[in-house]
Amino acid sequence: MAIIPLVRRYGTVLTLCSAGALAVAATNAQQVEPRSVNQQTALISVVTKKGDPVASLTPADLTIKEDGRSREVLKVERATGPMEIALLVDTSTAATRAIPDLRAALKAFSQAIWAESPDSQIALYSFGDRPALEADYSQSALSLDRRIDRLFAGAQSGSYFIDAVVEAAAGLRKRKPARPVLVAFVDENGPEMSNQRGGHAYDAVAAARASLWTVSRQGITDTTASSSENRERAIVTGDVTERTGGRGVTVFGSAGLTTQLTNVATQLLAQFVVTYGRVESLIPPEKLEIKLTNSDLRLAAPQWTTR
Repeated sequence: MAIIPLVRRYGTVLTLCSAGALAVAATNAQQVEPRSVNQQTALISVVTKKGDPVASLTPADLTIKEDGRSREVLKVERATGPMEIALLVDTSTAATRAIPDLRAALKAFSQAIWAESPDSQIALYSFGDRPALEADYSQSALSLDRRIDRLFAGAQSGSYFIDAVVEAAAGLRKRKPARPVLVAFVDENGPEMSNQRGGHAYDAVAAARASLWTVSRQGITDTTASSSENRERAIVTGDVTERTGGRGVTVFGSAGLTTQLTNVATQLLAQFVVTYGRVESLIPPEKLEIKLTNSDLRLAAPQWTTR
């Protein structure tokens, strides 16, 4: 008779033990569940060897790694959202002879952008002497053209290209547009006067999540080629454009400016938005690496992550 309560007690203990074991098992199961994946995006430009934009891309055309770890490409779509573009123009003394052709090229660039993307906004900066905002961001071709017509090269002035990149990128960062872009004309015939280095330009453009595109008029003399400032300028027109997802091209005479700036507009209008998956992590990745599986195509893609 007295045994019955003891059996019930042991049964209760066994029941509690079983429940506890199940709870521990459930906890362990939760601990080994796969980490969630969030979606990240990057803007890229893809052209043929002849420089013509490609019409379409699929996830199979790309591979993506972050800090060396492969990521799944989820989808690739044409970028259709409006851009905010900072046009940076060299108005130093060296650009004097190029100014008439430059005015025509800047107008052709803006016309090409607005013909396909009327909601995009364009601002105009000059950097002969200290960087100056000539025209704020707007969708008005009339006001921009009027300001372009008033561009003149400064007397006895040098180029502050790197300073202009840093300043314009900081402005874009504050505005937080979906598609921030910097497009610059640089005349290599004159000295670079900026105190800031190429690394400062990259940091500023990356912080704005923008791409930098440059069209440079090649210098015909090397009187200033050995200066540290000019070497830093070359880093920006070369390395920084590539690392931010843009491109840098060189013209030998100002007559080629319209063709090259219009080509930049064409590539911007043909950009793609790539969406890929990233596994949640306490430490965000530092480097993004996007590659094409087709070696006959050329890619312009950022190397910074969205974090």
